[in-house]
Amino acid sequence: MAIREDVVASAAQFLQDPSVATSSVENKVSFLRSKNLTQAEVDAALARASPAPAPGAQYSPASPPSYHQPYPQYAWQQQQAPPRRDWRDWFIMATVVSGVGYGLYSLGKRYVYPLVAPPTPERLEQDKKSIEEQFDKAFALVEQLSKDTEVLKTAELQRSERLDTALADLEMTMVDLKAANRRREDDAQRIRDEVQALKDAIPKAMDSQKDVTDNRLLEINSELTSLRTLVKQRMSSGSTTGASHPPRAGTPNSSERAGDSGANATAGEAQSSVGRTSRSGGGSGNGMARASIPAWQMAAAASSKATTNGAEEGDGREQQQEASGSA
Repeated sequence: MAIREDVVASAAQFLQDPSVATSSVENKVSFLRSKNLTQAEVDAALARASPAPAPGAQYSPASPPSYHQPYPQYAWQQQQAPPRRDWRDWFIMATVVSGVGYGLYSLGKRYVYPLVAPPTPERLEQDKKSIEEQFDKAFALVEQLSKDTEVLKTAELQRSERLDTALADLEMTMVDLKAANRRREDDAQRIRDEVQALKDAIPKAMDSQKDVTDNRLLEINSELTSLRTLVKQRMSSGSTTGASHPPRAGTPNSSERAGDSGANATAGEAQSSVGRTSRSGGGSGNGMARASIPAWQMAAAASSKATTNGAEEGDGREQQQEASGSA
């Protein structure tokens, strides 16, 4: 155990007191023991209190024995009497004790008692109401969550239905577009085939029309030749009899009927040729003997021309029908 320096110092100071220094060592040790000092502390206090011996003390001669009266051994051990306590001390003690007790009571009532005291009915009722309110809030929250979930589910179902409808419409539109595209391709292919057929038929039609035209031109040329011969014959015969017997416009002769029967197909072209021939013939003879075509012959030539035009139009329609049929 460690030595308490303050206790040892106070004990050494006490032992150095002149009234105590003359006491025996046993009395000093017993006194220090009564003050709760350990053996080490007592030894340390005695060592500090005893003065160091002088160097010459060892060689000093022995002193003669003294016969004086020793001090009483227990005189220093008499302690002072405890002080007397009057009413003021008791009042202060009572006041302090009362204050401390009241403070402890207040603290216990305020902090300790609520922890150990059983709950009162009012507190139980209040706790019950609070718990019911919490449960009501929780139930309301759960119900609101259920409603929100139902609303979300309904909205999701509607959105899914709209999406399915939109997808179905899109598929139908795609099918219609594919069908329309296929029809458009078919129509385009058919138009291309028809155009190609027309391209192929037009040269054939032109060749056939060219052949027909050549044939008719040959016929017209032959008719013009015969008509020219007839007109020359008439001019030669009319130049001898024109002055005394002019021919009538409404009375055709046999030669004119023969010429008309040969020139029914090309009366329009014959008229121009006849006009030029008659003008040239009239220039060679006298001016009054100008030959003219009778009215009945001109009417016959006009009807033959109309017949020829109708035949040409019929041939053209037949060729177009043949070209479209081949396309």
